Amino acid sequence: MRILHIDFETSSQAKIQDTGTYRYCSDPTTEVICVGWAFDDEPVQVSERLPNEIRRHIREGGLVYAHNASMEEQVFYHIYGIENVNMRCTSAVASYHALPASLEAVAEHLNLSVKKDKEGAKVLRRHFKTPPDEIPASDAQVIKAYCKQDVEVEREIHKQLGELPARELEIWKLDQAMNRRGIAVDTKLATIIIDKVEKAKALLNDEISLATGGAVEKPTQAKRIITWLAEQGIETDNLQAGTVQALIEEIDDELVQQVLLCRQNGAGVATGKYKKALAMAGVDERVRGNLKYHGATTGRWAGSGLQIQNLPRGSVSDTDALADLFLAGKDVDEIAGDVFKAAKSAVRPMMRAGEGQKLIVVDYASIEARVLAWLAGEDKLVEEFRTGSDIYCSFASEVFGEVVTKADKKKRMVGKVGILGLGYGMGANKFQATLKDWADLDVSLDFAQKVVDRYRNAYSGIKNYWYELDCGAVNALLGKSADDSDWYMEKGALCYTLRSGRTIRYQNARLIEGKYGQPAVKYQRPLGKNMVWADTYGGKICENVVQACARDIMADALDKLDAAGYTLVATVHDEVIIEHDAATADLQLANVESIMRENNPWSDGLPLGVEGFTSFRYKK
Repeated sequence: MRILHIDFETSSQAKIQDTGTYRYCSDPTTEVICVGWAFDDEPVQVSERLPNEIRRHIREGGLVYAHNASMEEQVFYHIYGIENVNMRCTSAVASYHALPASLEAVAEHLNLSVKKDKEGAKVLRRHFKTPPDEIPASDAQVIKAYCKQDVEVEREIHKQLGELPARELEIWKLDQAMNRRGIAVDTKLATIIIDKVEKAKALLNDEISLATGGAVEKPTQAKRIITWLAEQGIETDNLQAGTVQALIEEIDDELVQQVLLCRQNGAGVATGKYKKALAMAGVDERVRGNLKYHGATTGRWAGSGLQIQNLPRGSVSDTDALADLFLAGKDVDEIAGDVFKAAKSAVRPMMRAGEGQKLIVVDYASIEARVLAWLAGEDKLVEEFRTGSDIYCSFASEVFGEVVTKADKKKRMVGKVGILGLGYGMGANKFQATLKDWADLDVSLDFAQKVVDRYRNAYSGIKNYWYELDCGAVNALLGKSADDSDWYMEKGALCYTLRSGRTIRYQNARLIEGKYGQPAVKYQRPLGKNMVWADTYGGKICENVVQACARDIMADALDKLDAAGYTLVATVHDEVIIEHDAATADLQLANVESIMRENNPWSDGLPLGVEGFTSFRYKK
């Protein structure tokens, strides 16, 4: 059967950067300016109407290729009423190959003979909100030419990069299903919080302006506050949270303290997540398009739209009660301290299960530490994970030369940060800073070095694994890979085959002289629309491999859960979010956990641990 390559150009009163693809395409003002298409290697055609041969191709199950295919799929659905399109996405394939996801950037990197029409893009931008029948004829012709070229570029990308591997194609389809389904949001809660925060910010603005005699008008004006503080005889070069807190504790002047408290309360206050949720929510109050397939070069998902992979950590533990207080119009200061802290804590519970549903949320426990121990052949550590031993206490006992229990919170925390932080080659300076950052523990550099040495001695297999990966990468670049090596070169990319069979890539890899005169790996990675140079080494490669394996464990779990009939809503880091009938969700939790603990043949022997809960609202 023939392959169809397609691209739509649209206009709308909705702004896609605010609403996201799904809400944009469903907006009643969204219209198609033109459609460009080509079957196989036939000439690209452009029309203002969707041809019948395209409709027929879709009805017969023909493949339809597009770049960022969710856009074309949603145009088919909302504007033409066409469902179940057999879509494929060249942007997803580019991401799989560790290339930028944008059409223009991929074309540049692959040095295609056809490139994105930049001048045409400028003309199209002028008409993002212009109804198609009001676009001047001359501009309409430029937009059609732009559309035609986009199809040509997409087709060339497909020819060069080919298809996703069969397994990855199924994972991408699951990703698309989760994005179409979306997650329900409490728009009433979001609206209330925005209103309360904005009113509180207005009061803070008045307070800081009055206190400074108009020199500072808002708590967010850091430079003005620093200048005002200098006039009061207080020198500081930044107003980061820790700096402000230290100044509040050190300074007795009531006026200065008042200004600093205004800064502390108002500087980090943002209602962006709430406003984004309202902009993206459909008529059914669901926010769609929250996941980006292969968003990291390891294959892990990244956030999109509402950015649920990057949610603030609030200070309120009972976030359900907090949401109820907001909705009831009651004071939140007692539970949160002030409305700003409350707003930060209420982002998660803004996301909720749909009507009559409940969320099942299950997280892989210490997944990276488990995968690392398993890959490195640290059998003792693997067995400790398998038997449920407290790994953090175990390592802390190694460090302090005594039995450390959960009651020894500070010592156990040293063990925890060591297990979670030292597995990728972290040195003493970084470990010292990490203890402070993660656990607010101040230790000497000598002590930090002692912990690093104890880790590497206790788990020498992990240290050896760093060197094994580093040597394998260098040998592949030297053309000296052993026949059974997992490393190989392909079209200028340094490739590594994971235990799952999936490949991760380091584009344009080459050898440079390392810090200590040894051969080191330099490569390019995607950053936005660009490819940037980065250096890597054994510990960093180890981190990539571990995170890639953890991602494949998650992908396996999503596949099994989908096959078992569960409604997948999202994956956040190492967590799965399912929406299930509220009457039976609690009973299903154990089954979901059981499925997620199952190993596939490639991960046999890896001790997987999970922790889950059910809730009407999302929480940590």
